[in-house]
Amino acid sequence: MAGGGLVGLLKGNRTSLPIGYGSSPETTSTGSLDCVTDASTVVAEPGTSFQPTYQSSLGPAQATTGRGLEVIGNSYGSMVHPPAALGRDYLSAFERQSNQGSLNTIQKKDSTTAAITYTALSDRKSGLLPPVRSPGGVREYKVDTIDRPLNVAHGSIFRAWTFNGNVPGPIMRATEGETLKIHFNNLTSMPHSLHFHGTHDVNYDGWEPIPPGKSTEYIIKAGPPGIHPYHCHTAPIDTHIAKGLLGALIVDPNPARPPAREVVLILNGYDLSGRGRNDLFCWNGIAGFYDRYPIRVKVGELVRIYVVNMVEFDPIASFHLHAQTFDVYRTGTRMTPDEHTDIVTLGQTERAILEVRFERKGRYMFHPHQSYMAAKGAMGWFVAV
Repeated sequence: MAGGGLVGLLKGNRTSLPIGYGSSPETTSTGSLDCVTDASTVVAEPGTSFQPTYQSSLGPAQATTGRGLEVIGNSYGSMVHPPAALGRDYLSAFERQSNQGSLNTIQKKDSTTAAITYTALSDRKSGLLPPVRSPGGVREYKVDTIDRPLNVAHGSIFRAWTFNGNVPGPIMRATEGETLKIHFNNLTSMPHSLHFHGTHDVNYDGWEPIPPGKSTEYIIKAGPPGIHPYHCHTAPIDTHIAKGLLGALIVDPNPARPPAREVVLILNGYDLSGRGRNDLFCWNGIAGFYDRYPIRVKVGELVRIYVVNMVEFDPIASFHLHAQTFDVYRTGTRMTPDEHTDIVTLGQTERAILEVRFERKGRYMFHPHQSYMAAKGAMGWFVAV
């Protein structure tokens, strides 16, 4: 597999950016860019936690005038680093231990009806929510579109369009047949919408643009079982998705799948310079995160991986696991596997549920077999202990 290495460099003379999460770019005479980095040097500013660039047989990474992001690296995969300020728990909203979570994680008393309604979304504190049925059969969610700069790789700030302030947006979870009421607020200066894949009332299909400053409500029945993406469906759709308006809904069957260690892996790309081509590729929005912070699992436990391809501009992506094979449930709509393999190929918005047990201690690499994607941030590890 081709390797890659970090250089947070873009063509031209741009201004430098601070490292911290959510930092805003300084002003520049060259106009507005999705990402602005310093092309004059690869030396970190004093006081920053800089990760040294690894070398390959090609030598250290270098700035290349006029060619955009240049990635050169070592022999084992991505050397695009995540932002230095992010810790191991930063993406914990996409993971759940097999015994983690309870009814108390997501239930809330409604003071007017004294009924239990489910209003929480997966976040860093709760982790990925457990597969628990709503007693009233209704879940209510609040989703806002927000424009904000996000630190998506070491030295790279992306001016994102987001659901609830993050890319991807929050992972929603429900049981088949439950009613989802999503209160949608467009807090940006552009029209946006919220479209779910799966089966639902066509009157709430979510392709109609919601004007800036306006709100609406989507009411859908959760189904069929599986993992379903959601995204903005306002034209041009590829731009709205590529800018970050994407997420996923897990619909659990009834009865539920067997208990498992669960991980959601949403693959997306970032077009840093507005060329209609991706310069970075990420699992769950941060380039190189699972290279630095491997996903920890126990030897022999059932691991369930929800893989979703939300990459725009590249028609095909894949998920390949080293040294272990897995059962594939395409879309997750069936309870019996479609195949047993070590790689699954996905078109845009396609998804699959994978189940695997790691029988030996060790580090198991995963990545798209489109090697340029792995080299530019989408390589990671499972560590079985």
